[in-house]
Amino acid sequence: MIPLFVHNGVAYVWNSDDWHRLRTEYRICGSMIGCIATYPRQNDFLGLPMALTSEETAFLVERSICELIDLPNLTEKPSKEIQLHVKKLEERLTQEQTEALHKRKIQELTQKIDIIIAGKRQKLLSQGVTDAQLDRETLLQEEINKLPKLSPAYLLVHLPTEHFLPTEKRKVNIDVLKPTILDTESSKRYAVFKDLWEKGYYITSGLKFGCHYLVYSGDPVKFHATWMVRCVSYTNTKFCPSEIVTFGRLSVAVNKLAVFASVNESGSVNYQTLKWHDSPING
Repeated sequence: MIPLFVHNGVAYVWNSDDWHRLRTEYRICGSMIGCIATYPRQNDFLGLPMALTSEETAFLVERSICELIDLPNLTEKPSKEIQLHVKKLEERLTQEQTEALHKRKIQELTQKIDIIIAGKRQKLLSQGVTDAQLDRETLLQEEINKLPKLSPAYLLVHLPTEHFLPTEKRKVNIDVLKPTILDTESSKRYAVFKDLWEKGYYITSGLKFGCHYLVYSGDPVKFHATWMVRCVSYTNTKFCPSEIVTFGRLSVAVNKLAVFASVNESGSVNYQTLKWHDSPING
């Protein structure tokens, strides 16, 4: 099973293969919240880890696709043994990069040594020296000896996306999730999520659009959301006229259909489309 690592009630996916499998095989989108190492200091394009909603997490665990893992020692101060291990890793990293840079510089010098020799010969001629013997191998070694050591400021830093040291792992249940899906209202939203997923849709959080879910007919990378779904009680939901107007007008502004979803007494999910009179989309 795919491990989901829980921290403060939120499940995260750290492995890129796991992320790809969840998206392509199970239509689970989550939210990327990490910085891309090759594209830092911006927040338009984010990378791993992927944070999952409580509904997505519970659904994956319920279907035995994933398991929830807690790392209780993750925030503790590392022991001296672990500190020594990390120090050795850093030293090995420095050595490997130094050797790689040295090898590359030697290759560059080997390609340019004839130009260097020509430059030295020209300089000697300008000084009146006409019989100087310049040995290619000797000059090459002299240039290699001039190569500076790699400064720590120019080291490439490894950013592990998974915990790479041995640590205690503890399997936990969905009752650790925040917000919970176990109370009455949350369980109804979870039922709507499952129903939409079983119908073959992609589902993401609708927080930015004032609803619970945005529903897509295909992968959100390729498709815009078609529906804005707001979960309500089947029997006793009260609306102010302004709330309905706001939801309806917002759906028109973003070219989507506003949908109210509810769960009846038998557990079936019902959908009611709010069709705005000037909406270009037919309900």
